[in-house]
Amino acid sequence: MTPEVTRRALMLGTAGAAGTAALSGCSRGGPADQDQPLRIHANDSTTFQPNFNPYGGVPLQGASGLIYENLRLATAMSPGESEPWLATELEWNEDGTVLTVTLREDVEFTDGERLDAEDVVFTFLMHRDVPATNTVALGIADAIALDSRTVQIEFDGTSFAQEADICTRPIVPEHVFSAFEDPSTEQVADPVGSGPYQLERFSDQLYTFVKNDGHWAAEEFEPRELAWPSFTTQTMNTALQAGEIDWSGGFIANIDQIFVDHDPEHRGYWYPGNGTVNLTFNLEKELFQDLELRRGVSLAVDRREIAEIAYQQYFGPPHPTGLPRPTFEEFIAEEYRDLEFEVDLEEAERVLDEAGYERGGDGIRVAPDGTPLVFELPIPSSYNDWVTTSQILGSQLSKVGIALTPRGISFEQWLEARDTGNFFVTISTAGAGQNPWYLYRSMLSSEYRTEGDEPVVANFQRWYDEETDELLSSYADTDDEQEQRAAVEGLQRIMIEQMPTLPIVTAPNWFNFNTELWTGFPDESDPYALGAPVQNADRVMVLRNLTRTTN
Repeated sequence: MTPEVTRRALMLGTAGAAGTAALSGCSRGGPADQDQPLRIHANDSTTFQPNFNPYGGVPLQGASGLIYENLRLATAMSPGESEPWLATELEWNEDGTVLTVTLREDVEFTDGERLDAEDVVFTFLMHRDVPATNTVALGIADAIALDSRTVQIEFDGTSFAQEADICTRPIVPEHVFSAFEDPSTEQVADPVGSGPYQLERFSDQLYTFVKNDGHWAAEEFEPRELAWPSFTTQTMNTALQAGEIDWSGGFIANIDQIFVDHDPEHRGYWYPGNGTVNLTFNLEKELFQDLELRRGVSLAVDRREIAEIAYQQYFGPPHPTGLPRPTFEEFIAEEYRDLEFEVDLEEAERVLDEAGYERGGDGIRVAPDGTPLVFELPIPSSYNDWVTTSQILGSQLSKVGIALTPRGISFEQWLEARDTGNFFVTISTAGAGQNPWYLYRSMLSSEYRTEGDEPVVANFQRWYDEETDELLSSYADTDDEQEQRAAVEGLQRIMIEQMPTLPIVTAPNWFNFNTELWTGFPDESDPYALGAPVQNADRVMVLRNLTRTTN
């Protein structure tokens, strides 16, 4: 039950430095540049809380991957591939229910304790026994240490498709985490990990990591110090413009004028698709179970206009399959490769008319049961790009007799409404994950269904369909690439023909970089990883690739 990757991770909004002053020690200064830390923006937070628990609350960026390591390194930019990290070898049994993991020998935690099979066993049994830590919903039945370097993980069903999830779980030290009454709520201020970096110092506006010289791959990481300053909306642009950040995630309006044009030799950005942003109908409401209503709405939505106005043409409209491009371009079925969303107001009017949605005297359509098509669209008021998107949607749908009024609420209120189904229409995101199955699972799988008022963690439109579930299962039950591709193509057909949710914007991986001090970031010409510093494996891959810029 892979939960939706939060919109803050997928679509980091504009941010600004609450502590630009905190960066004063990180500003440029001639020869001293050689001593500068790598300056990173990944959190749009006014202040930080000291929590580096990768499985508890809201952990600070960098905890996963840099302090607590993965078994393997995997990125959505190379679907189906991974490279050795803590685990040197992986071996599945024939039916994909048992994974045998062979670990490196030379791994120690920063307190001197050796990382061995028992730590891996503890981490995966924690997922089983403390469900709140199992954020990717692995069906773990058991885990045992065959010896100090070999772990056998047993799953309650075929799990080939989740190999990347399994291998990118941060491994925690048993001798530390076993003392926690509830690992999912414990705040860890002084982390003990095995990763290439460790916490150096912390304040509520700046924390720094320093390279772990005892790490087994320390020589592969050139940046010695990483600085993570806090930012607010008001001053993020100023910090970027002044060249005070080397590596950042975040939507920046007018990125060329604000950022790139001030030093085009060193500054750039790269926004590959990393998910989809959907106009999300609550399908438990009988009204939206009508495919013709969903079809009429889709025909009236001009995705290109949204991309041009709300996102300043940083990317084009989404693909009707929901698969982000270019990340999953290769998985789009040949018959759908050239398909684009159609904008046809005349056809939208016809579809809605024939489905019985007649216009009233005020021009607003009314459903056959007498329900006027008048809806609020709750969104987080702090998401400026979504505010603009929702205003455009309201204007577009008014042309076909549907009143959609944006209602800005707090992020917490929106989360509660989305997760409990207390909405008719909203906007939600789904993360791409390591392959198309992850995306479709999080958007469409019935396994997320809950009882009563219990909140859901994904499939926010509540699409429960037997054929969809069979296709998801057929993908997960095999490691045969052709059979998996056939399942993905079936899911694409459901997205196009049944419209369970309406993609309106590609969710990009917002990534901005400045090579004045550091070079080696991924880009369109060398897409070795996703660039935003928010994915635990990708940021390890990026840091390992960075070198000090030479003048």
